[in-house]
Amino acid sequence: MNQQALSLDGYDHGPLFGPLAIRRPLVRPKGKEGVVHRAQTVRCTPAWADMKAIAAFYAEARRRTRETGELHVVDHIVPKINPLVCGLHVACNMQVVHWRFNAIKGNVWWPDMPGEQCAFWD
Repeated sequence: MNQQALSLDGYDHGPLFGPLAIRRPLVRPKGKEGVVHRAQTVRCTPAWADMKAIAAFYAEARRRTRETGELHVVDHIVPKINPLVCGLHVACNMQVVHWRFNAIKGNVWWPDMPGEQCAFWD
């Protein structure tokens, strides 16, 4: 490893700690994960869904991301994909949250979930 890349304490600080002007923007991956995500969304969107209300959630997530500088995402309260439940892609099943909360929650927690899964969080 390049000795100049190491700091005095021996840790490589890498590109995450670089100047703000050269950091990459906060965006979701667009590769295979993006394709799978969009396919799931299409399957979980009913014909009666209010697309304007859904678009408003995504606009709010973009607005919060711009204002705070931290990624905010649209979270499905009841997950779209789970072995026990399938939440719909509708406005009443959405909320705008910080990306970290959504990542921690994943698809293993939702309101009124069965009691046997609650042990996962203990």
